Amino acid sequence: MADKLAIGSNKTEHSTRANWSQLPIDPFQLILSKLSVRNIKPLEAVCRPWLKAIKYISASSPSFACLPELPRLLLFRDEDNDGGRLSGFCSLKGKFYSLMNIPKELGDGYTICIGSSHGWLLFLTNKKRLLLLNPASAAAPLLLPPLNTFPDIDSIMYQYPPMEDSGIFLLKGTCGYWRKWMRKVVLSSPPTCSNKNSIGVLLMYNVGDGRNRLAFCTPADNKWTKLDEHERYLDVTSDCHRFYALREDYSVEVWGFPNSSAIKKLETIPAGAPMVAKLDYNFQLYMDKTDATDLFLVKTGASDLFLVAMVDSSAWETVRFDVYKLEYNPDGTSRWRRVESIGKYAVVLGSNHSILISPQEFDHAPGYHENSIYFLHASPSFSYDLIVYNVREIELKKVCYLGLLKQPAYWLERYPFSTSD
Repeated sequence: MADKLAIGSNKTEHSTRANWSQLPIDPFQLILSKLSVRNIKPLEAVCRPWLKAIKYISASSPSFACLPELPRLLLFRDEDNDGGRLSGFCSLKGKFYSLMNIPKELGDGYTICIGSSHGWLLFLTNKKRLLLLNPASAAAPLLLPPLNTFPDIDSIMYQYPPMEDSGIFLLKGTCGYWRKWMRKVVLSSPPTCSNKNSIGVLLMYNVGDGRNRLAFCTPADNKWTKLDEHERYLDVTSDCHRFYALREDYSVEVWGFPNSSAIKKLETIPAGAPMVAKLDYNFQLYMDKTDATDLFLVKTGASDLFLVAMVDSSAWETVRFDVYKLEYNPDGTSRWRRVESIGKYAVVLGSNHSILISPQEFDHAPGYHENSIYFLHASPSFSYDLIVYNVREIELKKVCYLGLLKQPAYWLERYPFSTSD
């Protein structure tokens, strides 16, 4: 009786003592909407009716949203093999959280973590499979098409064929190689119970010739598909089931993936190289192309596209950023225009994944910095610092010291409300 009331009834039993296990579904959903994912997870263990109610809400209310959580940095610190052992998370404030019940894929030495997107990690296994895993969820991993169906895989394997033992990859010692050609993974949306087999997965890769290409699949596909449009991509991102790919000429390709249908290119936005103001030897002001060492494409929830150009340095105190916004002109042309502010947004930059933080997320997380860029900086000795850069004030501040990291650290967005079956 309690299970039924907690899941679908708006009636309550009158008693002298409240029975929280029989809380009607409507007020229960209202309570959940005021909590973050991290706060909701412990409620699943309170009683069986609450667990069933949470699963019911997540399955029957696709538009349901709880409070957003800010990104966290996934750290691999304690290594006992080449794949690394997971330590936990670091917040944007520099606070460290241990991760309990570590999924076996994160520490068994038979997998390599390649990248992250929408709170999920991409792994390569010693069985020649790519899979997606949510490290903070009990959801089963999502298997992607076999590695032997990946575009240009023969060229990749020819350059550095990993050793095999009875058909099993020996991944030890090859982490750097695989991460070098698998450059970045982007999901069209966070996997949930209802869409987990129909999400789009876009992987930017290269074969050692300096040309980044794009490959696409869904978990339901039996092979990868090469997007044979261009072979010189600089960065990719996604928003609202669309992929955005920055090309070497600084134009942006927009790829659509509506209703689980085949992916197709919707448009190419010409923009031209971003320009920055510089001084020549005679101290005359002129415009020149950016001298950035890294470029990051960021899409807001509206229609804005930003290009963040990072000029790295051996010392974090001298790192510089130039931020550009894609501007549409009345004559139908477009260009990258340098801006001095990104408003109330903040950007988290990662070598594999960049994340936009919206004003709504800051409303529930006091103490963070809007109009700022968070990034990791590596010293020549491979020790890392978490740094925040204020775009308007052009100021850098060290958030915390992360120590020596021999494995890449991955930024994770808030994970989906519910991903378990």
